[in-house]
Amino acid sequence: MRQLSCFTLPVVLAFSALPLTASAAPSYDCNKADGQVEQTICQTPELQRLDNKLHEVYQAALKQVSGEEKSLMKAFQRGWIKGRNDCWKSDKLGQCVEDNYKTRITELQIQAGKVTVPAPVTFQCKTQNLMVYFYNDTEVPVAVINELNPTTPDQQIYAFISRSASGAKYEAQNLTFWTKGDEATLIRYGMPDETCRQMPQTSSSQ
Repeated sequence: MRQLSCFTLPVVLAFSALPLTASAAPSYDCNKADGQVEQTICQTPELQRLDNKLHEVYQAALKQVSGEEKSLMKAFQRGWIKGRNDCWKSDKLGQCVEDNYKTRITELQIQAGKVTVPAPVTFQCKTQNLMVYFYNDTEVPVAVINELNPTTPDQQIYAFISRSASGAKYEAQNLTFWTKGDEATLIRYGMPDETCRQMPQTSSSQ
């Protein structure tokens, strides 16, 4: 089984604070809200909606795994909650929380099988080939990049779409994948940029 490495970056997404309604509630008890982030969620219906959606897809994703994988997923979720709560340090707290929810929901939608898996696109770069799945019907558009490195174990990276003047730019921690037509630029921290070219699709039909 491939090692799954999920790297996320905040995505530039619109945040709008809506009036609190009496019926709005997140998946946890707001009477026990701990800290500024949880209190902000309890006061913002859009964040409450995202919290409930995340709870739903997280439970669905847990049903897809068992044993050690389930323990790892639970540990990763606890780490995500800690990272979300660190948004109190941001000067745009609401935006930070919303971005964290949307990227995590996207990851879980894929892991839970809530979205159709798109056909993979293979790119040939200088040092390796990449098999990329471009998801557009998730909470946030994302490129799931499989690094097909002949010298190291394959890795899978979630790169989330970000603003771009041209083409489509996907970003993960220490990695940017910028597509323009049939070409892409692979940018990795501390390494030379690489130009990648889309390889022709092969048909499995006889």
